[in-house]
Amino acid sequence: MLAYWLGNPILNPATMVFMGFVLGWRWVALRIAVGAVLVFGVAPLAARVAGPAAVPRAALDAHAAATAADGDDRPLPTRWLSALGRMAVGLLPEYLVVVVVLGAVRAWLFPAMSPAIGHSLWLVLALALTGTLFVIPTAGEVPIVQTLMRFGLGAAGAGALLTTLPPVSLPSLLMVGRALPARVLLFVAGCVVVLGLLSAAAAATLHL
Repeated sequence: MLAYWLGNPILNPATMVFMGFVLGWRWVALRIAVGAVLVFGVAPLAARVAGPAAVPRAALDAHAAATAADGDDRPLPTRWLSALGRMAVGLLPEYLVVVVVLGAVRAWLFPAMSPAIGHSLWLVLALALTGTLFVIPTAGEVPIVQTLMRFGLGAAGAGALLTTLPPVSLPSLLMVGRALPARVLLFVAGCVVVLGLLSAAAAATLHL
């Protein structure tokens, strides 16, 4: 589950093609490298952080759901819509509230860009943190980075955003918090920030 959650947004093939044409294929190579580390490195480590206690709970929940489904005589589409409705009632209000709050503070999360601050070290650190928390649609990071680079964002800041915006966000962390322990979520978020900083250093060094 962790590997799919982290890998699906950052290694999305359509996004890779879009990014290659808009920003260049060297950025795609950097993104693939970071995505591979997330899927094959961070996800297994996060499973270890979760500990053995999380496995029986997940197995029991899955078994209980399967047992309940076997005893339900309703048609499959009806059961599916019922389960979808229960998830929507529990998750959508929470998601909408967090997205609205993040949108309201967007001006403070992402400062006005100019060549004077576009290469600052403090900006790279800020972008790695805010990129991890901020929520965007699929491939939304590509036009964001393209626009900011036109206004003076350096390669380091672009690298931080391209690798921290897609994999996780505050809403997604809160939503999967129902299934994963808080220590796992903090570990994953911390790893995304660190990888964003490493990506920034690589982008600046390679002059992407």
